[in-house]
Amino acid sequence: MAFNAKSIYDSDFGVFVLLGNIAPPLPGSVDYAISAAWMIRGALLLGTILFVADLSQSNRWLLRLWYVIGLVGGSIAFLGLLQKATGAQMIFWQPPPPPEVWVSTFFSTYYYHGNAGAFLNVVWPLSAGLVIRAFTSRSHPGMRAISVTLFIVTIAGVLANTSRMALVVAVILLVAICAQFGRALLRNLSGAQKGVAFAGALAILLALIAVAQAAHLEQPLNRWQAGREQFPGDARWRASRVAMRALPGAGVFGFGPGTFRVVFPAYNIRSANQVEGTWRFLHEDYLQTLLEWGWLGASLWGLLFFGGITVGIRSYKKYARLQWMPRRRVLQPLVIIALIGVALHAVVDFPLQIESIQLYVATYLGLCWGSSLWHERFS
Repeated sequence: MAFNAKSIYDSDFGVFVLLGNIAPPLPGSVDYAISAAWMIRGALLLGTILFVADLSQSNRWLLRLWYVIGLVGGSIAFLGLLQKATGAQMIFWQPPPPPEVWVSTFFSTYYYHGNAGAFLNVVWPLSAGLVIRAFTSRSHPGMRAISVTLFIVTIAGVLANTSRMALVVAVILLVAICAQFGRALLRNLSGAQKGVAFAGALAILLALIAVAQAAHLEQPLNRWQAGREQFPGDARWRASRVAMRALPGAGVFGFGPGTFRVVFPAYNIRSANQVEGTWRFLHEDYLQTLLEWGWLGASLWGLLFFGGITVGIRSYKKYARLQWMPRRRVLQPLVIIALIGVALHAVVDFPLQIESIQLYVATYLGLCWGSSLWHERFS
């Protein structure tokens, strides 16, 4: 599709300039530049999956990767909380942009709060896993303190973020993690330890409330209250209806990787449900993937994503109890839960179109696909 592109989009004049492609009768992208750039990124993401699948065979590097994910997630959340607490008007406390391009929902390094929330939901389950590992193994007290601090900061970032869907997904992830690890943790604790754990959980809750208040928790609460009126007329639903009418034109091979931003305006202008503004991404990852990659390409991406989750679940059930080390038994369910969370978020937003989130998803998929070989190391 990229090499056989039929045109390239001229954004200044809003027209498609025809190209002399290699095989005119065969399908080709509607924009060579965008599709070629996306294919380079896609190749790097596939390489990341293979690299992590191989790296995960090492116990030492698996643990290092886990710690790095927790540290990066905590740093991103800390920056966002600091912005909220100081009343920053733009990322890195830059001067605010002109009113016509005002970005009021930024958080940390993300211009759109939904992407920030999706990123935090990808990383905080692994931060919770570091806490679980720290208190179920003979860890140094300093490592326990660092793990708890990272978890508090990261989950506070989710609470302070103004994305409603991110908070809903976070609650679902929390319930899933409690269902997976709660019973085993309580069973392994003595009576005195349970009291200490309850006091620690209460202290963490109070710390979260204090941090969230300092970070202006009332902002996400106000969005929840306003959401009842905004939900029925949300522009993303009208944009999805426009995209649905464009779906037959995508066919088996789609319009080309990454070309939604240049295809959508043409269909939007002719639609009865026309939406205002510039739409670089559709707030529905699966529908956008169908438009860009067609039924064939979308099926292959779905096989890679959901197939990785399936392989991870199968490997965990088959080998975890007898052949995996404790760190693998803790990490793998959390990776699967985080992937399911981003899959749910993708229904109403576009986290899978953002490069940083794609990198983490590719890393987690590498862990899932690589887990099918973990038993060979310990058999």
